[in-house]
Amino acid sequence: MKWLVERAGREGETQRIVSYLLDEGGHAVEIHADQCQESPKLQDIYIGRVDRVVPGVKACFVEFSPGISGYLPLEEIKDPIYTKKGRSPDIMPGDELLVQISREAFGKKDVSLSTRLSLFGRYLILTLGGSGIGVSHRIPEKRKMELKEEIRRSREFSDLAGAPFSFSLLVRTNAKEAALEEILRELVSLSEELLHIQKTAPYRPIFSPLHREPLRWLKRLDSLSEAELEKVLTDDPALFEEMRRYLESSGSSLFSKLTLYQDPLLPMHKLFSLTRELERALSSKVNLKGGGDLVIEQTEALAVIDVNSGRFISKKDKEEAVYLVNLEAAAEAARQIRLRNLSGIILIDFINQTSPDRDRQLLEELRRMVWHDPVRTQVVDRTALGLVEITRRKEEVPLRDQFPLGKLSEFVPDL
Repeated sequence: MKWLVERAGREGETQRIVSYLLDEGGHAVEIHADQCQESPKLQDIYIGRVDRVVPGVKACFVEFSPGISGYLPLEEIKDPIYTKKGRSPDIMPGDELLVQISREAFGKKDVSLSTRLSLFGRYLILTLGGSGIGVSHRIPEKRKMELKEEIRRSREFSDLAGAPFSFSLLVRTNAKEAALEEILRELVSLSEELLHIQKTAPYRPIFSPLHREPLRWLKRLDSLSEAELEKVLTDDPALFEEMRRYLESSGSSLFSKLTLYQDPLLPMHKLFSLTRELERALSSKVNLKGGGDLVIEQTEALAVIDVNSGRFISKKDKEEAVYLVNLEAAAEAARQIRLRNLSGIILIDFINQTSPDRDRQLLEELRRMVWHDPVRTQVVDRTALGLVEITRRKEEVPLRDQFPLGKLSEFVPDL
């Protein structure tokens, strides 16, 4: 797989860093368009002030940056760290506390916040509160047990267990092939930062950023699989230098895979057909090799994927032909869900099958395909109307919303 990074758009407000993850066949698996400006982003931690509490929706609204408020569900208020508290034990307007951005704004929905603070490393996620060690479900069971035991027996983990706060630890997929020394070094770094935040917060003014993630496009490097990735490629010398410094400072082995593309006769976006990949990712129709197609529509409430046979399926072996079209559609739907960053409720209308066994096999195949998605995705079941229901955790805005409406040509060469 290859990770390609290029600068797109005008200088200033509308400029983006566009990243593409391409599979071995050169087709896009992920596309992201991140703003260049330093602004409140996912996983940043601030001191916020409660603006109002709305019992009817079981939430409160917290201003965490001048003029910027977020939605804090009451159920997300766990072991809050207050820097200023009124007399009531319940959360009240005017209270000041530490909040972390847990989800970006979606459509008309505000940024979501949480008081359960987490620090994200390449191999670990350290969370204030809770207990125990969890391990990514994408790590094989044997390696999972080894990692838990090795970390639990380490001196670094024992030292953290004596810290003046409770914590929980999640071992990320990238730890699968990492050396234990690297993982433990990151554990020490994360725990020291978390302790520093907790100690210094009472002395910081309102709206202070206590923790800021690196720029989003750089942070994405941490989620790449070192074993699967062949190359990190950019044609922009400035972006190359920023990535070089970031990977070098983190000690990531991806540093050895970083390459500056230099060929004035054949630009990088033409060599890898990036313009075509982006256009396809933003189109409502996706053609299948077998002759069928998908039609993908997004609303604020949900996303719908309609599977069409595309061409006449003869009555002879019709059940088998329908099943094969549905199988191809399931694989492509799983890829498109990840590529377009669809989230929340997703409904797929497959071609009707008369065999219950084929229906079960199709659902199992679909579950296997979405298992590879780095964002938690669950195939729920069929609804009463025969639609397959999928839920995918909301973390970032859909791909189509990352590009200003009607301004795609400003970000994509040759349009």
